[in-house]
Amino acid sequence: MLTTRDAFLQYLQVQRNCSPLTVSTYRRILEEFELFLGPREFSPELIRKWLWELKTRRKLAVATISQAVACLKSLGKFMVRTGMVPVNPAGMVATPKRPQRLVEFLSQRELDPSRLPTPEPNDEIGIRARTLLELFYGSGIRLAECATLHWGDLDESARLVRVLGKGSKTRIVPVTQSSLTWLTQYRECLHQRGIFSLPGDAIFRNPKGGALSARSMETDIHSLLRLIGWEGKASPHVLRHSFATHLLDQGADLMAVKEMLGHSSLSTTQVYTHITPERLKESYRKAHPRGD
Repeated sequence: MLTTRDAFLQYLQVQRNCSPLTVSTYRRILEEFELFLGPREFSPELIRKWLWELKTRRKLAVATISQAVACLKSLGKFMVRTGMVPVNPAGMVATPKRPQRLVEFLSQRELDPSRLPTPEPNDEIGIRARTLLELFYGSGIRLAECATLHWGDLDESARLVRVLGKGSKTRIVPVTQSSLTWLTQYRECLHQRGIFSLPGDAIFRNPKGGALSARSMETDIHSLLRLIGWEGKASPHVLRHSFATHLLDQGADLMAVKEMLGHSSLSTTQVYTHITPERLKESYRKAHPRGD
């Protein structure tokens, strides 16, 4: 017979279509909470005591504690829905406020094609890294989304790519011509190794011909960003941040950017509406009597 925890995790996976990462994270959180709880009853008071322990004794980050609260609230809703309890024990537990953080992103100058290294025609790894960079920056897709791309998801004539996002939701995202040009070069490298590009085949491949892992994609991007002198967080996500920031800097509609990023809430996209130095100087130049 399934325990409450296992039934809840099964519900997340089967009915809510949550990602394996979310299910795995919630499993770990619940296992830790159950160790703290022991034979005692799941109650708001004990939840608060556990959260206090996470904050004061274990010194966990606010984001980690907020994730634990979200997990327990979701479990409580599941228990109410299935008739295990009349009221959600975590329903009245406050979620700690996260400190406002500035989004890290590369400038348009740092991502100018003339500043990026051009790999040799036979350098498959170099071409793969550059192709990944162009795709992450040109379309704003997530790492997990890129790792599941197949050639059949790409519509080169329309310059669009079909992406499987969070919650198994599919969206269509524009692709830059630069991305398509590098994808063509990368495909030629694969063909030289006897690896073909059928619609159901993964776009990015490892040396053995299998689908490239998300970890290897991260390594490619990290190496390339360090190569151009970027000292910030060198990850695919910083390119996603750059994609959104540059679009909004150039006057793109916030709702359109929200759809391209695959955000469920507009408030999530609004973190990219920060004022960059370039936008600040442009506003000053246009508005101040002596701005010129």
